[in-house]
Amino acid sequence: MNKLGPYEVHPAAAAFPLIEGEEFEELVRDIKKSGLREPIVLTHDQTKLVDGRNRYRACEVAGVDMVFRQLGSHYTEPMVLDFIVSANLARRHLNPGQLAMVGADLEPIYAAAIKAEESSRKSTSLNVVGPIEESQVTAPDREQSPAADRNKRSAAAKAAKAVGASRTTTAKAKAVQRDAPDLAAEVRQGKLSLDAADKERKQRVKNDPKPEQQVKPGLATLTLYTHEGKPVDYPSPKSKSTFNEQKGMGISWAAWSWNPVTGCLHGCEYCYARETATKDSYAPWFPVGFTPLFHSERLSGPSNTVIPALHRDRPCSTCPPPSNSPCRYHRVFVCSMADLYGRWVPDEWIAQVHASMLASPQWEYLLLTKFPSRYVGLELPPSAWVGTSVDEQKRVRIAEDAFRKIDGVKVKWLSLEPLREPLEFSDLSMFDWVVIGAQTETRQPTGVVKGFAPPFDWVARLVTQARESGCRVHLKPNLLNLLDGNQRFVPGMQLPDEYPEG
Repeated sequence: MNKLGPYEVHPAAAAFPLIEGEEFEELVRDIKKSGLREPIVLTHDQTKLVDGRNRYRACEVAGVDMVFRQLGSHYTEPMVLDFIVSANLARRHLNPGQLAMVGADLEPIYAAAIKAEESSRKSTSLNVVGPIEESQVTAPDREQSPAADRNKRSAAAKAAKAVGASRTTTAKAKAVQRDAPDLAAEVRQGKLSLDAADKERKQRVKNDPKPEQQVKPGLATLTLYTHEGKPVDYPSPKSKSTFNEQKGMGISWAAWSWNPVTGCLHGCEYCYARETATKDSYAPWFPVGFTPLFHSERLSGPSNTVIPALHRDRPCSTCPPPSNSPCRYHRVFVCSMADLYGRWVPDEWIAQVHASMLASPQWEYLLLTKFPSRYVGLELPPSAWVGTSVDEQKRVRIAEDAFRKIDGVKVKWLSLEPLREPLEFSDLSMFDWVVIGAQTETRQPTGVVKGFAPPFDWVARLVTQARESGCRVHLKPNLLNLLDGNQRFVPGMQLPDEYPEG
């Protein structure tokens, strides 16, 4: 912890950048001329300096006697934090990047305060929260319990709110601090914007050589390749490749998923696939995180997978209606953890995946992309459900233009999940099926991205237009789950649950 003279500087005060250069020299001149007009503030026990670092330094340079005052004994640690933040924000003129850096620094301090408050409530011998110790500030980062995770999220929200920044902005500041401390220093000093620093950080991370994937001794491996042609060691499968069964109706209209390609570069902040791919527990299966990777060893999945005997009839009596629709065990969601048709995906990857699908026509292949123009000109499986995802208005025209040129497939469908803004389509007649869903909460590498339920009228307008165009409509259950903001089911609203004709 920093010190000034005999006083330790409170970590929350240290989070704010010191004034330097002409601004500091002007403060020195003012104190020389008029004396110290605003006292330096200490904790009640006079051990920590909570406000006035710049005034303290200026008094030393100017040779002027310092004036101190103490906070009252009733000040708890949360009250001290509020005092420090309020005093600095009222006096300082910090740009958004500087505020985000302060928010990032305050996050572990708030986490320690929350932890101390919880300990205080559990203890019958303590009635007030004691001062934060330096060991407490780092302790939350070492905890892995659900309570610790909740505390982290609460602390991040409080820190961002305290300085008037968003969680996304403070998360960006933390990333710059972690990967590029020199750039973080420039942002703190107001010499560089946070966006510019983050852009440079990302470029550095991209250019830095990645450590070689560590593989357990004696484990058989194969070599896979990223979209940039970089080799990646990957454990060889112990058995022949098959589809992954989606138990628990995770993908309600398909019983299987198949990922011959993983990873995506669209950068959607809410992405459920990135949340999965970047979890530590999934690292063995995603050795390069969410970087696009071609799994050539999985190309045989369509020919190796066998439909369970119970579900081989078309339609299947055990599956939900419509009864004339083929059983969901005949359908597979292709690249649920990627965008197979993203701009960055090599043509050869697509060609090999399509060859595998065409060689096994017994399956109905569900395809989905945010780059539908790449479908045009490809040999698509006749059994394919060819889809595009639209989450903002700028993708509407792209989707309409591409799907006017697509034919010869089983289903053409439109995924409006998550529906994040009101969408206006000029025509939906080129689609057979429209799926609408909410944004569910995810935990991304940069922090929690909250769920979002679209207003009813956004959904109603789209449903009306889809029906007028002859489209089947499926409203995802998460629309209902999120309506009251508490993930609770709301009675009285019946969602369309339609599927294309078999």
